[in-house]
Amino acid sequence: MTAIVEAINTKGQERFEKDSQGQGEMPWLCEVKGPQAAAMDFISRASWDAVLRQAVQWSGKDDYEVADEISVSHGTMSKVLKGTAGLWGHRLVKFMRSTESLAPLQWLADQMGCDIVRRAPLETEVERLRRENAELRARHDRRA
Repeated sequence: MTAIVEAINTKGQERFEKDSQGQGEMPWLCEVKGPQAAAMDFISRASWDAVLRQAVQWSGKDDYEVADEISVSHGTMSKVLKGTAGLWGHRLVKFMRSTESLAPLQWLADQMGCDIVRRAPLETEVERLRRENAELRARHDRRA
């Protein structure tokens, strides 16, 4: 998988001096991981609410943090994780982004007998730029 690296703005931050053990500066670059897939043996055995609970657990966040990030009440999130309420559409996407988990999407695909194929980031960007280029050319041709 291609690693995406994000630079952290260090303006105004003090640099770390070498300590007595000879360690250098603290690195300001880190790998940013995308959404993580769950093991298919878990997905095939789990219920919908179990997949959602596991996604929250694997994220390292508690259910209140996820609820705040996806704009639902804490009570609603509790019901979602118990299976008495649901997440649909854009809220489900926000949930998967918040938890950095593809498990809910994997579960849905598994229920329909489908597999998920992740796009390569570079290929996705190239395709987006091609579409944008075609739109700009079409606008230019209409003006001419």
